[in-house]
Amino acid sequence: MSSLAGLLESPGIVNSRVMESSFTPSRALTRYAKTVVFFAILLVWWGAATTTKQAGMVFADWPLSLGSINPPGWLENIMPFLEHSHRLLANLVGFLVLGLFCWTFVRSWKQAIEVVSVVVFLAVVLGFFIAAGMERTDQDEKIRLLLIALILATAPIAWLIWSWSWRRWHLLQKLAALALLMVTTQAILGGLRVTEISNAFAVVHGCFAQAFFCVLILIVMVTEPSWERREFSHESSSPGRLRIAGIFLVSMISMQLIFGASMRHFHRHALADDGLFMTQGKWIPSFEDPIIVFLFLHKLTAFCLFLFVFGLFLVLRTGGSGNSSASRIVGWIFVLILCQISLGLAVIGTGKSFWVTNLHVLNGLVILAFAFVFCVRSMSGNSRPSALANSGGTE
Repeated sequence: MSSLAGLLESPGIVNSRVMESSFTPSRALTRYAKTVVFFAILLVWWGAATTTKQAGMVFADWPLSLGSINPPGWLENIMPFLEHSHRLLANLVGFLVLGLFCWTFVRSWKQAIEVVSVVVFLAVVLGFFIAAGMERTDQDEKIRLLLIALILATAPIAWLIWSWSWRRWHLLQKLAALALLMVTTQAILGGLRVTEISNAFAVVHGCFAQAFFCVLILIVMVTEPSWERREFSHESSSPGRLRIAGIFLVSMISMQLIFGASMRHFHRHALADDGLFMTQGKWIPSFEDPIIVFLFLHKLTAFCLFLFVFGLFLVLRTGGSGNSSASRIVGWIFVLILCQISLGLAVIGTGKSFWVTNLHVLNGLVILAFAFVFCVRSMSGNSRPSALANSGGTE
């Protein structure tokens, strides 16, 4: 049993009133989790399409559109269609995540009441953020409502931290609870982007979606039987270096996504520069314009990522792991990065074509998913997988 599992079972950590009950993910739960991931991918693509078409501010209100869940003309015009359908799809993903948490957590009336209480409290927090967004005239009242919302928001965060640390939850239950809070946070960030007319919130909203997607990917991994065989330790003589490579890879891709999101949201109307490889006709441009800086860093990190993945693939191939799952995953990442670079050049060459740009964003999400899986599996070598997958229960 792993040290973490032993820590959770020590008398000083586990409350004696907590009752342990076994929890084994089913195939139906795996299929449901994959369905949630599918709609999350669709949601990310839809958000990218909304940003590409500059339709994010078609409606000035939130969460309703023109005060209605069925605003007039939204099915006939592309701009309101993209934005309103994005909101409807986000609601669907939110309800699917709630269903995922209920599926993994509820085993008694007591737990059902707890879920209802958490959902009601999250709705109250969301209501205060909505009220703050609706306040357009009194700035002091807006700030007061936002402060109340932020203070109240600490309660579900504290509940999650306490539950994660002190209650004998299965790892899947912890992740489902985290996903529930993250999808609520994502809705709030999207709302603040609209009500505060903020590009900064738009960037945070777009980047936070990537983190939420990674949590959903991890949930799918935990539900599958292969979770117990996830480690790379038997394939590599240096599992520590493999873990460092996995963390560095995800970090680089995350930075690449942040630069891309900043460039897309702070400069919407056209390309800041149409150079395929150089920027402003130089390999290193002047750093006076922040958008040019983001563009330059986006290209630079793409080049560094290409070299790093190519080098990692060669190391894995020449290190006796040519047929290992680690080298296969890195090989797929390398192929996807080649596609991503080609798509990025096509974005510039076509002047931000709608379909090319959105495919570029979607392919970036797929790269992140592969890299995240590689990172998770590379960090699993020092513990027995079954310790987290099969021990623990729910209160």
